[in-house]
Amino acid sequence: MPTLKDHFNSCLFFSSSALSRILNRTAMEQFKVFDLSPTQGFILMTLRKAPGTSIGVLAEVLVLDQTTVTKTIEKMEFKGLVARELFGRNTRVFLTGKGEEREADAKSAWKKTRLAYTSIIGTGEVQHLCDVLGTAQTKATER
Repeated sequence: MPTLKDHFNSCLFFSSSALSRILNRTAMEQFKVFDLSPTQGFILMTLRKAPGTSIGVLAEVLVLDQTTVTKTIEKMEFKGLVARELFGRNTRVFLTGKGEEREADAKSAWKKTRLAYTSIIGTGEVQHLCDVLGTAQTKATER
């Protein structure tokens, strides 16, 4: 007999949101060890690969609102992890020395998060989900 939850599992919005909440709890546990949020961790890793990235580009990469990224950057700046510099009309963000050190912590938390969900879901299924969701994200943003 179908449950109430089964009724919603055929909905992509419901299913992806539910999985996102589960994965977010896992990530929060791993990043919290290093006194970082997952978003802060991904910003650190992005800035390591692309120093001087603008807030707009960070928002695009992380699929977040610019205001959310700005508030997160402000908190990170207060912690001494990043520095903002004005270049004309654009604000670019750079890692500080402390931010560079903490980027290794972020990578560690990300690796532990990935190991946690992969051990439950399975490597092949995780890759399949990433492929399918990546394609769906591309199509959804092209509209």
